[in-house]
Amino acid sequence: MKFVVEALGLTVGGGKELALHLLRGFSNHREHRFVLLLPDLPEYGTLRSLNLTCLLFSKPRSLLKRYLLLNRTVVKVCSEQRADALLCLGNFSPRNPPCPVVVLLQHPYLVYKEPSLEKHLTLREKLIVAYGRKACRRVLPRALVIVQTEIVRKRLVRLYGLDPRKVTVVPSSCPFPPMDDTGFEEARGERSRPFTFLCISRYMPHKDFEILVEAINRLPAYTPKPARCVINVSAEQHPGARILLQRIEREGLGQRLVSLGWIPTREGFAEAYRSADADIFPSLMETFSFTYLEAMRFRLPVLTSDRDFAHDRCQDAALYFDPLNADSVAQCMARIVEDGELRHQLVDRATRLMNQVPTWDEIAAQFVAVLEYAAKGSELRADLRKEGGLDRATPILG
Repeated sequence: MKFVVEALGLTVGGGKELALHLLRGFSNHREHRFVLLLPDLPEYGTLRSLNLTCLLFSKPRSLLKRYLLLNRTVVKVCSEQRADALLCLGNFSPRNPPCPVVVLLQHPYLVYKEPSLEKHLTLREKLIVAYGRKACRRVLPRALVIVQTEIVRKRLVRLYGLDPRKVTVVPSSCPFPPMDDTGFEEARGERSRPFTFLCISRYMPHKDFEILVEAINRLPAYTPKPARCVINVSAEQHPGARILLQRIEREGLGQRLVSLGWIPTREGFAEAYRSADADIFPSLMETFSFTYLEAMRFRLPVLTSDRDFAHDRCQDAALYFDPLNADSVAQCMARIVEDGELRHQLVDRATRLMNQVPTWDEIAAQFVAVLEYAAKGSELRADLRKEGGLDRATPILG
């Protein structure tokens, strides 16, 4: 069979990492051909295989050009290639595709409705969310949909009235290989610098970086030990990022809330994780986040929001706080700073969960299975679960 894969919007962060690992996995499926529509970035240029054909495009600057690229260029490629199915990795599919469609949905604002957060979105972001919600009602009922957690599956079905048999869970894996460092946690404990929390994420309003400013200010009330929090926010990411960094400077927090700026390489991310003592992630909504898996891979205890998506990912391998309450966040931070035994317990539990994480080859095989069913005009029927079919793809940490 021949499949077209659209990943034109996946240019940064977790979306790009997912696409790169997934597409490399497709190269092992020589029984099929894959035509890849990709951003013109050096990372995608490394994809090489006899069954992969890469078409590189410049990322459209305007939403109109983005719409036309999806609804004209992608449709044209599908028709010319006589594609058996189209896989859209960036939430949206063409309005009138010439072949069956599979959509990977990973935009949190399409499955969570938080008006208090949405008012902080830029006009462009608001237009994308509005278009996406409309598209979910119009296009998704005719497509097969892949999500990365059971939590998102349930929310999607309930919110848009989708047939639950047409929504399947295919989890992701960790972008970093397993750790082989010995004595890693002990070395962390011997460092003479302040206890370091790490919050790795590109700025978006729902990431809730602002609560870290308040929490780091209140932390001395709960522990006398020195501590700091390291983030990787840069001003150009979002208007809110610029305001956040100005606030940190204005309040003189530069030594306790340190911004590395955006980290351009995987090696830089790895070094940030190795230099930290704990991971903190106060996000208010997620469809999936590599942050949890990356922190667990680097044996960092995790502190995160007391929200459904976080419990689904971390279970008993995290310490939970109210992400809207700075004292709750600060108290959790103090517990981690003070309690070495708790840190080890969380890391041990995370190691158990990481043993359940599938490989990227396994994930790619599940995507291929969904594409094959789409091409044959089949639905994800309930009997597939009994037969060990598509729905053997269960949440990674579930």
